[in-house]
Amino acid sequence: MIGRGGLGEVLAADDLILGRRVALKFLKAEQDAHAQVLEEARAAARLHHPYVCNVYETGDFRGRPFIAMEFLEGETLAYRMKSGRISLHKAVAHATEIAEALAAAHEQGIAHCDLKPANIMITSNGHVKLMDFGLAYIVRSALLASQDDTNTMFAGSNPPGTPAYMAPEQIRGDTPDLRSDVFAFGIVFSEMLMGVHPFRARTLAATVAATVHDDAPDIAQYVPQANSLLKRILRKTLAKNPADRYPSATGLLSDLVRLRDGGDIDNAQVTAPRPILAVLPFRDLSAQRDQEYFCDGLAEELILAIGRIDGLRVVSRSAAFRYRDSPVALRQVGKELGATAILEGSVRKAGNRLRIVVNLVNPEDDCSVWSERYDRALDDIFEIQDEISAAISERLSVALSLTTTGRAPRVAQTTVRAYELYLQGRYLWNKRTEEDLKQSIERFEKAVDEDPDYPLAYAAIADAWVTLALYGAVNPLDALPAAKSAADRALALEPKLSEALTSRACIRAIFERDWPTAAGEFETAIASNPRYAQARQWFAMNCLLPMGEFDRAREELKLAAELEPVSLAIAASLGILDFYRGEYDEAVRHLQAVLELDERFYLAHYFLGQTYSAKGVNDEAICELQRAFNLSGSSESLSALGYAQACAGDRENAADALRQLLERATVRYVSPLLIAQVQVGLGQLDAAVHRIDEAYRISATDLIWFNLRPAFRSIRTYDRVPGILTRAGIV
Repeated sequence: MIGRGGLGEVLAADDLILGRRVALKFLKAEQDAHAQVLEEARAAARLHHPYVCNVYETGDFRGRPFIAMEFLEGETLAYRMKSGRISLHKAVAHATEIAEALAAAHEQGIAHCDLKPANIMITSNGHVKLMDFGLAYIVRSALLASQDDTNTMFAGSNPPGTPAYMAPEQIRGDTPDLRSDVFAFGIVFSEMLMGVHPFRARTLAATVAATVHDDAPDIAQYVPQANSLLKRILRKTLAKNPADRYPSATGLLSDLVRLRDGGDIDNAQVTAPRPILAVLPFRDLSAQRDQEYFCDGLAEELILAIGRIDGLRVVSRSAAFRYRDSPVALRQVGKELGATAILEGSVRKAGNRLRIVVNLVNPEDDCSVWSERYDRALDDIFEIQDEISAAISERLSVALSLTTTGRAPRVAQTTVRAYELYLQGRYLWNKRTEEDLKQSIERFEKAVDEDPDYPLAYAAIADAWVTLALYGAVNPLDALPAAKSAADRALALEPKLSEALTSRACIRAIFERDWPTAAGEFETAIASNPRYAQARQWFAMNCLLPMGEFDRAREELKLAAELEPVSLAIAASLGILDFYRGEYDEAVRHLQAVLELDERFYLAHYFLGQTYSAKGVNDEAICELQRAFNLSGSSESLSALGYAQACAGDRENAADALRQLLERATVRYVSPLLIAQVQVGLGQLDAAVHRIDEAYRISATDLIWFNLRPAFRSIRTYDRVPGILTRAGIV
């Protein structure tokens, strides 16, 4: 006998067949033991993770079912905390491993439902093991049930779990989900740091009441060195409203890894600040000046490869590439990007020969730290990238007296021809026009013809189709199958590829409107590569905003802006968020600031015009939207302009805008909602309802923002519109 509790007992035993020590868990005979043992075994058996206790098999002894599981030597976290609080450094290490185990469960749709210190083992090697999935709840299957079914799933019995570690919704008897585990994690993490339960009161009933109603104590009272990230993690895990928490442990894990690796979580550990490298676009010195795609691609691949070096931060592509052919001095570039080092270079290509020259510069004094010339055959391009990455890591460490550890993994290998086609496609994709995006798909498809096992090329195909759909340039029914097929193929080849994970998550959101799954997949993409700003931006704009989670969307956009400090698209997204939230003055301020950086940035004019229209400032609205249409010629700007003209009483020009949209729709895709928007402005509500229904039937991507757009405020409750939105899954 090694353990006994209210639900049963655990015995140590020897497996005589395989020659190993195991733990046998028996439940009390009066319980529905067979079903519970089987359910726990099924839940745990779906998980194969180093921080989850392994389940070997189930059996029956004298009418009593048992589970044979991994025998763990060590002590439970509950026993360990009897000795007092755990040091900050050790608590963060344990918490990260617990979150990693939970994330593995959550990715399978499994909520633990009874996370507490007694169910966490600290093994003899110092690592954690998450145990006891006896109350595990398969969340995704429950999401398919009706709301009535899920609300009554636990009716007639006490809420599952341990009261002192339940989330407020569990205490109220609501169905637990992944966010309930996140709350329980917050209690456990706080208890490790504080040495006491964060809501501890004199009685269990008072503790439970405090959990529902009271705020947790300020962690700084117990941990003076607590930084802002630690406080954010505790605030988000212990939020009373589930919508304010991390949607799953995946996003929690991402923040914990950042906290663990930040170097400032323990006063005993003092590390130098991480170096920040900016890789500028390489100059094309080839005779024909026709290798710009290759120069950009080489710099972009180096950004991706070097960005994976531990201890080194790399400025994003969109931020660094704004300085292409710029007369700005490197000292000023370094200041604007916050870079401690800048890599510049040139490429000269002649036939199958390459000459690549790279120069690492300290922007503080414009002095060269290191330079190198590579004269090689084109076939050696992957080896050259590896050499440059390793050399930069070493030089930053030695020459600039900065600390880096590790080196970038080798660049994913493919054929040189496939790689060239991929680089051509990325060059076109980054231009972001409709025609360039379509041409980029052609290049990517040729790349996979050359190499059918090239995951980045498949991910790029998915990215391009999703981008075309978001821009309203193609029929969603054409884009969806192509994007989904490419993303699935990329993930089959490389399951943790963040670009493909991001595209698939976006597909879930904008096409399928499966919000819980989309949120979980965005979290997975961010955890796979926390520095991939596009994942955070798309998560905010295409999932969190349609779900009405404005605060979380703002947090993700701010993190994206930290990664890409001069990205116009991300800066504009913050203004777009204010517009959708109804904070029009703030939206104007944000969008005007973007236009001060680039007065030709179409997106800022487009949303600034809509913001003025929502404020009733019609002349300014028409001026901005006319500017947006002149810059882009897009159907989106034409529709918004027509609506603004209708609101200003200019029905003649509004009707002309509607006529142009209808003519366009006969020769190319135009979202039905764009037509409906002008019809609403002109008071043609019945015709607008028909277009809204059409948008639902073809899965129009812009339907996900319907309830956020002021232009549709007057029609949201009109006639068949509420039913259409319900069928479409618009929240």
